[in-house]
Amino acid sequence: MLNDVNNEYTGFRKDLYEIIEGPVISGIIQFLILASAIAFVLETESAFDKYESYFVIIDWSFLTLFSIEYILRVYTAPDRKGFIFSFFGIIDLLAILPALVLIPGFRVLRVLRFLRIFRIFKATRFVLAVDRMIEALGEVRRELLALVILCSLFVYLAACGIYIFEKDAQPESFGSIPDAMWWAIVSLTTIGYGDVYPVTPGGKIFTALVALVGVGLIAIPSGLLASVLTEARVEEELQDEGDGDKDEK
Repeated sequence: MLNDVNNEYTGFRKDLYEIIEGPVISGIIQFLILASAIAFVLETESAFDKYESYFVIIDWSFLTLFSIEYILRVYTAPDRKGFIFSFFGIIDLLAILPALVLIPGFRVLRVLRFLRIFRIFKATRFVLAVDRMIEALGEVRRELLALVILCSLFVYLAACGIYIFEKDAQPESFGSIPDAMWWAIVSLTTIGYGDVYPVTPGGKIFTALVALVGVGLIAIPSGLLASVLTEARVEEELQDEGDGDKDEK
């Protein structure tokens, strides 16, 4: 019985698996993913309202194609259970869940199809790069956690400070510390939407100090990750050189 199963996989299932995982089918699927995302965007334009029926047909076509592909991947997978619960298996499943379009209010779930673009990371180089980034985040997780706590404290202090300076001049925007926290977050991250801003001299000076602190806080995680990634890259190159020297000997 087991031999029959193995023979079955080494035959038709294996050939079909290699075709599905091949560059041609993978390229077609990537094109369909991008086309589905573009169609979803265009459908939100009022100028295309008259083509709503066509968008429905296109939507169901994409759903059918993605469903067939998912079923084929499950059928041809060497380890079906492993594939279904793998990262890419879950992504593929999320891509066909938008069948919920039949339920009013759930049409927006069709955007989940774009998650399938993560399949591009199956390429070896991308996988290695992602693994390296995950390892780098793991090595500096304590520093990043400390930075999150520090940023939270600065948001609180900045909100308290601007509240003191601006509460009388702008009670509608800075009438309470919770209201001022939106300004504090925007200022510390140096985004600066401009929807709320200080008008008093003290508030302007305080804002300048907060902005300077924010520039430093934003630079810290970038520096940490860049340092760890550089070290990992150097270690990898040294290891490759060592392996090359051993092969030559």
